[in-house]
Amino acid sequence: MNLRKVLTTGIALTSAFVLAACGANATNESSSSTAATSESSEATREYSIGVVGDVSAEIWEGVADRLVDQGIDLEVVTFSDYNQPNAALEEGDLDLNAFQHTAFLSAYAKDFGDSKIVPVAYSIVSPMYIFATEEIPDVESIPDGVTVAVSNAATNAERSYLGLQAIGLIKLDEEAGFAPTKADVVENLKNIEIIEMDPAQIARSLGDADLITIGGDMLTDAGLNPDDAIYVDTEDASNIDPAKKNIIATTEDKVDNPDIQAIVDAYQSEETAATIEEISGGSSIPIWTDNDDPQADYEAYVANQE
Repeated sequence: MNLRKVLTTGIALTSAFVLAACGANATNESSSSTAATSESSEATREYSIGVVGDVSAEIWEGVADRLVDQGIDLEVVTFSDYNQPNAALEEGDLDLNAFQHTAFLSAYAKDFGDSKIVPVAYSIVSPMYIFATEEIPDVESIPDGVTVAVSNAATNAERSYLGLQAIGLIKLDEEAGFAPTKADVVENLKNIEIIEMDPAQIARSLGDADLITIGGDMLTDAGLNPDDAIYVDTEDASNIDPAKKNIIATTEDKVDNPDIQAIVDAYQSEETAATIEEISGGSSIPIWTDNDDPQADYEAYVANQE
């Protein structure tokens, strides 16, 4: 604004400049304060989640994109095996992880003790598949003496052994229930050789092994088509024990963090369900419902194990 030259004395002129300076400073301070408040209110909150495999990472990247408008920056950290995400969560390198089922978390807590990891939501169920070499087109064609690759982690192998029983290769001790191990094989009906190995190595062993048992969460990353399997243990999630449902987990101190719930809500959406079905080719099934209580299910499972 132009000042008219109506100030007739030096004193009046000086006073005007002093007042103008004070006014400018007040305006600048007010503007700075407003900007700082705005910047603070719009600050991005940073979180990280650990997953296993590229397919899971792609699904969670879509979730991260949808969280941007809520001021949440979700970093998706991809691991190559099941041994790392829980340790990273315990150590504070992650805020959440999403790769394991309830039984796996229970076994981890038992092995390492004093775990502070808790489930906050269900995510998917990954059916267990059995694949065979080209010489074995179906279950009826399985000859005696075949080699079978299964996971060396008991909580991942349980459904494998149940599947091998279902197709008539072995008989399990009835007392093992839904959690059998190799030690629970009481009859080897076709003289098969069971080879236990790291889950990440199983897919590439097909050929060296005549049959492989593999979870749906590893299927797409391995380049296997679920339609080529000779056996799948479930076509839907209705008959799956809660212990076998995959979970989203965090630590006890973050359970009540509203941003954690916002991340869960962004995942448990129609968009995510559609992406899971599209990317996994049906090898993973969205499992969440409005009536879920994964913490209660987990506590009941742990108590039953004790």
